[in-house]
Amino acid sequence: MLAKAPGKIGKPFSFAAMILIAQAAWANPVGDLAGRWSGWGSIVMDSGASEQVRCVVTYAFKDGGSALNQNMRCASASLKIDATAKLTIASGQVVGSWEEAMTSATGSVSGRVTPEGINLSIHGPTFTAAMAVVTSACKQSINIAPHGLEVSRISIGLGKC
Repeated sequence: MLAKAPGKIGKPFSFAAMILIAQAAWANPVGDLAGRWSGWGSIVMDSGASEQVRCVVTYAFKDGGSALNQNMRCASASLKIDATAKLTIASGQVVGSWEEAMTSATGSVSGRVTPEGINLSIHGPTFTAAMAVVTSACKQSINIAPHGLEVSRISIGLGKC
């Protein structure tokens, strides 16, 4: 939200100010992600069966906020996830790579920053997934909809405050 500046501002100044404000807003649009998050969620299998999952997710910004590293460790009764993602954020676009240590799988990530967080497309050798990360200062939700796996949905609620 922009506050109206007092006094008379000419068009050239207003245009330049808008560009600077826009660049500052995109410098670190998901800054609330930084830190360690933990919480519970559910995994729904294609069969309809579901189970609880416990997750710890950490995020670290690098390169002045244009690079974001995510580490996600989750465990349920039958599934363990130990994944890392290295993402680059520029002008609201997200690109990068991921690796899952338990299965030695790797792939690519692309997506965009939204006002609420990040929407991502995840691509691997045998599956794809849509991932939405919605965050505020103290709460985060991660929803993953994979295709090509025996899992139909992963929903996680995390907190850090």
